[in-house]
Amino acid sequence: MDFNEMLLNRESCRAFNGQPVDRELLLQVVEAGRLSPSACNAQPWRFILVDEAEALKGVQDALVVDGGATGAPWRDKVPAFIVVCEEFANTMPIVRQHYNTTQRFVPLDIGLAAMNMCYKAMELGLSTCMIGVCDQDVMEQRLGIPEGHTVWVTLAVGYPAKETAPRKKMRKTIEDVCSFNHY
Repeated sequence: MDFNEMLLNRESCRAFNGQPVDRELLLQVVEAGRLSPSACNAQPWRFILVDEAEALKGVQDALVVDGGATGAPWRDKVPAFIVVCEEFANTMPIVRQHYNTTQRFVPLDIGLAAMNMCYKAMELGLSTCMIGVCDQDVMEQRLGIPEGHTVWVTLAVGYPAKETAPRKKMRKTIEDVCSFNHY
């Protein structure tokens, strides 16, 4: 599948068949994240591969927030998660001086890594869904995440319950989102 085909066909999967995913495939997905670009090559991420029953239950519990409201009611069928945590971003002194923080670029860097992992998973015949909401305290407790290492995104990874034709919603036209030389 070429890149444009991937762009047109990638969707967030919310129905997994529960079939386990081989760790070698999961490591290939994480490798795509590891190789992602980052500001000043800071690589401000830590990837936690979750595929064992007790750890899966911990992530599933952490995805329940606000007394039961969740963005992932289907989480119990996900055979693997990749939890992406923030690590200290050691940027160049001029960047730290200008922005008065080293963490300014972390959300972008982690977003790039997450998207790389989604496309690599797709190439391997896997489906993904990025989940941006979790109970940070539960996630820290269940996965042993040190305080201050914020979970930015959790990727659900697995095989889709059924193969479906892409249902990508209409996108804005190129003219609606792009202009030359001025806004």
